[in-house]
Amino acid sequence: MEIKVCEVNIINTKKDMESFIEEFRVLASNHRNNKAISDMADKAIQRCEQLNDQKSLVKLYEIKISQIEHLHDYITDVLDLVHKMKDISREIKYISGLALAYNVEWYVEKYRGNKERSRDALEDSMKYLSQDSTSEDYAYYVCNYSFAVEKWLTEHDVESSVILEECADYFYKRGFYRSFVQTIAILEIIFTRMQKGNRILDKCKTIFANKSLFEKLPNDVKAISYYFAGLGYMINMNLNSAETYFGKAYDILKPIHKESIYFSNFIILHSYIITVKALQGKLEQTLKTIHEVESLLKQSFYDRNLDSGTKNQAYHTLNLNKFYVYSRLKDFDLEEMQDLIEEIFQGSKTLYSDFMLLNEFILNSNLKTTQLKELLTTNNFSINCVQHIISFVLLGKEEEDNTNKQLLDGINVLTNRVKDNKITLIENVFADLLIAQQLFSLKRYGDIYQLLRKYRKQLNRIEVLELRVFMEAFIQVGIFKIGDPLGPALQYMAIKKCRQYGFSRLENKLLEYLDIQGIDTLRMMA
Repeated sequence: MEIKVCEVNIINTKKDMESFIEEFRVLASNHRNNKAISDMADKAIQRCEQLNDQKSLVKLYEIKISQIEHLHDYITDVLDLVHKMKDISREIKYISGLALAYNVEWYVEKYRGNKERSRDALEDSMKYLSQDSTSEDYAYYVCNYSFAVEKWLTEHDVESSVILEECADYFYKRGFYRSFVQTIAILEIIFTRMQKGNRILDKCKTIFANKSLFEKLPNDVKAISYYFAGLGYMINMNLNSAETYFGKAYDILKPIHKESIYFSNFIILHSYIITVKALQGKLEQTLKTIHEVESLLKQSFYDRNLDSGTKNQAYHTLNLNKFYVYSRLKDFDLEEMQDLIEEIFQGSKTLYSDFMLLNEFILNSNLKTTQLKELLTTNNFSINCVQHIISFVLLGKEEEDNTNKQLLDGINVLTNRVKDNKITLIENVFADLLIAQQLFSLKRYGDIYQLLRKYRKQLNRIEVLELRVFMEAFIQVGIFKIGDPLGPALQYMAIKKCRQYGFSRLENKLLEYLDIQGIDTLRMMA
């Protein structure tokens, strides 16, 4: 869709202006941080003032804000325009305009880190929306989108998905494709928590399937579509697909990231790429990306324009990745990582953490008993998902004599973890492998096979390479102990894979288990 600047000059009536804004709003939504559109908005604002069209002026102020709201240097200008939106809307009793003004204020104050002001602004936005019996569709869906996003971020209420699906349908039908993709992003996360990840990925594929439409989209909208599809696959632990989509997003965003409103996503994209590669065992490839994102975060552009919340999240995700990668290298020294461990510990209390990375951190960082207890009392979505892992590690700290009672208590903690339809395959794999290690120490080898046999035909679904290798080896432990003589040979194959991929810690663990098995076998033969 193209609208020429000269069209502003031939607007002669308020009705002409209304028709212009209907089209211009879609164009501006899809092409953000665009100087030509920002200049066009300025010209339309001047024409509105000449026509004394106050209602359209409020709408144009909101469009103007959309081009600059994400840049720190323009915050003062944005706040000034918000005040104008409020003043004019009150003067002409334009209720939808007030709802839009407070909706913008919600975003801006959130960007500035003012949580209470942001929350109050959203409440005012919804209050005015509820008072407007003839609210405009655009205001209705934009404000409800913000309400649903905030409800999800603060309460993790899955009912937000109902509102967001309605918004997604409206945005898609009206041509607000950037807004559609961003709505899909939130839905993706919610439905994954509800074990309905495929449902939302199907929605993502809708926009990819319409090739003629997709080719017409701005490059950064294409990139963010790939980005969110990759995120959906990553949350579902479909790591290979996630890496493919993240790669497509990276290739598009790299040359344009500073001109795009998605510069913060470009930063976080690096950490996601590290995550999916590291979990697949591509450790050496991740080191270069770690250095790249560290270099980007030091640039003045990012230091100036990233809001505090995004900046903190970017560093936290990067730190979790660094710990996962470094802890698998042969020269890893836990004592040298204490500053990094402290940063991750503090960040994990308030920020989002990837399930796998957080579990590995809790298991291998040697946190103090006081720190583990503090995490247990922390109300954070990510922490809540790994409560059983924290309790398991804490138990080992409090019962260090490695008695049968401690081992049985550990099994009980993991077995009695909260289980519902939201639990993913990887979460079950992780817990069951920990239980298998306890069973091994108890010499209940037959129980290991009974526990893990359900995964024999699902190994290809376990894309976390280290977990898959560990699972293969432990299944063979169980099989050997119930009479299969090939068990140790197959375990050696798993150890060979560890050497191939550089999993030195896992290699040592499996060798230790083989030694114990060998001693037990000799005792049985004596």
